[in-house]
Amino acid sequence: MDVRKKIMFVMPSLTGGGAERVMLTLINHIDKSKFIPIFVLTNKEGRFLKVLKTLPKDVEIIDLDTKQARYAIFKIAKVIKEIKPDIVFSTLGHLNLLMAMIRPFFSREIKFISRESNTVSVENKQEKYPKLFDWLFKNVYNNFDLIITQSKYMRDDLIENFGTKKEKIAVIYNPVDIDNVQNKAQESVKNLYDNSKINLVAAGRLAPQKGFDILVESMKYLDDKYHVTILGEGDDKEELEALIKTHKVEDKVTLAGFQHNPYVYMDKADFFVLSSRYEGLPNVILESNVCGTPSVAFTSPGGTAEIIKDGETGVLVREFDAKSFADGVKKAVEIEFDSKKIENFCKTNFNVEKIVKEYENNFLASS
Repeated sequence: MDVRKKIMFVMPSLTGGGAERVMLTLINHIDKSKFIPIFVLTNKEGRFLKVLKTLPKDVEIIDLDTKQARYAIFKIAKVIKEIKPDIVFSTLGHLNLLMAMIRPFFSREIKFISRESNTVSVENKQEKYPKLFDWLFKNVYNNFDLIITQSKYMRDDLIENFGTKKEKIAVIYNPVDIDNVQNKAQESVKNLYDNSKINLVAAGRLAPQKGFDILVESMKYLDDKYHVTILGEGDDKEELEALIKTHKVEDKVTLAGFQHNPYVYMDKADFFVLSSRYEGLPNVILESNVCGTPSVAFTSPGGTAEIIKDGETGVLVREFDAKSFADGVKKAVEIEFDSKKIENFCKTNFNVEKIVKEYENNFLASS
């Protein structure tokens, strides 16, 4: 008799982002002698599709072929009834809410676990109907048997603003696939940066949350020896291009688009910069730290301040404006960072083995 726990991992798609990387890392590294992972996508699309080929061959992948998660809810329910998993594990806000809604229709023997990917009170303000989402998180989210947050800040946000029960929340920081990052960081790429400059790099969706508009503006407060390369695509591209011209920083900012290997950029940069208005837990900070690269970041809502040791692995900027961010970059330049110390801090606290074991322990405890 197979006594392993059957886990159904559920995601909307593989469009590319921190949540997708964490989910794929978990499926890849979870102990197969204790768990049987099954990966369900509401729509099998996105830039990370090729990563599916790296998953163990015995991992079943189910494509529900539905463009939007809310239309896949009956298909998800059907798959749960057919597979009869011990655990249903989902991530990303809209999908999590749907899973919380259907949870009462299934046996308590099946445990429903969510991984929250952002700071909910701030994220909800970006929704078309923010009051509706606030109501749903207050009245539906406690249906989960366990909620995993990426930071203490996110945990406290759920408790204080939505009445989520503290005993239902576990804080688990994100894992970093250290070998993968470091191997890719060593790929040979010519003419990546102008080595006569102080090279900054940023990465993420070109969207308001990431604050790239503030980053672009901050460059006007830095002299010509500074240059920032922004990796990523998104709806704000044209707006950012216009801002670059408005602030007359064409020679200081490069929009490099989506890069399959961002780690080589992180490794060769002098600093990684994070200008986000809010975060859950920014994987890009951890990934740049694995490369030994210090960070400059706002102490905006989320777990950023929990993973940067100010003055040791990076610089935290407490005033949220472009001038203060530029001053933070200047401050970082004056500090003699120890790249090996930065790398080891990340390896010790956020390595895959440590974080995956925390997930496994919570999975077993809940079931």
